[in-house]
Amino acid sequence: MKRFAFILLFFIASSLFAQDDKSRYTDYIDENVLDFIYKSRPMIEINYGLGTPKHEKIIGEFANIGSWDIKLGKSEQKNYNNVLVDLTERYMFGGYFSSDQQDYSSNENKILTDAYRFGFGSRDGVGYGGSFLSVIPYVSQDFVWTKLNNNDSLAIPDDEYYENDTSILDDYYGTFRFGDKASYGVKLELISSFQVNAYYETSVVYRRHLFWYWSGSFIVSQVGFNILNYFTDDIVDSSPILGPIFNFALKAGYQYGYYLLRKEHMNWPFNTSGEEAPLTFETVNIGVSFVF
Repeated sequence: MKRFAFILLFFIASSLFAQDDKSRYTDYIDENVLDFIYKSRPMIEINYGLGTPKHEKIIGEFANIGSWDIKLGKSEQKNYNNVLVDLTERYMFGGYFSSDQQDYSSNENKILTDAYRFGFGSRDGVGYGGSFLSVIPYVSQDFVWTKLNNNDSLAIPDDEYYENDTSILDDYYGTFRFGDKASYGVKLELISSFQVNAYYETSVVYRRHLFWYWSGSFIVSQVGFNILNYFTDDIVDSSPILGPIFNFALKAGYQYGYYLLRKEHMNWPFNTSGEEAPLTFETVNIGVSFVF
């Protein structure tokens, strides 16, 4: 029965994404795939963030973390309606985050973390642009693999109170775990090759990757997101002034809401009875991008 539900969701998603006719499909490929391949520009981005790990089933308190990441990819901006800018970016990234171990007093009896991660993703947004300045709010979606390191300096406090915490985190240590993350931010372009980037990021790291349940959850989320995308496209076309604001607010709200639903049940709405909770990270980030 569950497999039938996955298959049904797949066909529903396929029908929603299908174009009305062949010419519309060709136009879509030309505008969203071929244009990006041939007209996008190389991008390098460096970001720094501050945040906190969380886990719904872990009793102990995590220490705050600092994070670095670098993105390598392609970026394209299209101007239309005189004042609007459409942003499309695709990239790979690698990063590192760790608890701040210099302030020992604030980290005492807290769980310290240290990890590497890598992955790939996409960033899309609609904003306002002119000859010398553009402001583009955006939402990004990434797949990510995270490896937590376990060493003496990053141990869980030695207390029976933390035994359950130890058993959970032991499953993360020493191996790359699959997950996903989303960002909600704004890019400020000062000149054509330099951008300032600020965003809030939510990340989910799965203790176990239950492929079929995850696939069902992912399909549900993307069906809803793409339906919302069609709706916000109409808002932007009808109202160039307010459209980008509502486009960002609705998409960011949808992605963050879906993240909250998965904090306790990682593959929501599937297998929610007794399911594992994921390890999550929430960070505030700032960075710079160079577009060549």
